[in-house]
Amino acid sequence: MFFLGVNIPDHKIVSIALQSIHGVGRQTSVRVCNQLLIHPQCRLKDLPEDKVTQLSTLLNGMTIETELKKQVADNISKMVQIGSYRGLRHKAGLPVNGGRTKTNAHTAKKMNKSRMSLDG
Repeated sequence: MFFLGVNIPDHKIVSIALQSIHGVGRQTSVRVCNQLLIHPQCRLKDLPEDKVTQLSTLLNGMTIETELKKQVADNISKMVQIGSYRGLRHKAGLPVNGGRTKTNAHTAKKMNKSRMSLDG
């Protein structure tokens, strides 16, 4: 099922399927299902059309997918621009929230370098 610009698997349980949307985690998906009175074991393909419509209107009000990614990128670029410690760590490609750098910082170095090359 194509839903809010994301291809969501029909055969999965609704609360699990919603987690394939960027910005919707386990707690948010369970809360949305409870709010719309969707059974915890109901699958997406078995969902009535009116529930699908309610679900899309509810998710449209949330900051998800492209909006959320843009917001995070803007926050990071703002930190870099003002020269905060976290911004400098992002710019240098080092772990941002502390962490060992003599060894083990390989993932952070890869992620931050690719992010900074995309931002500017």
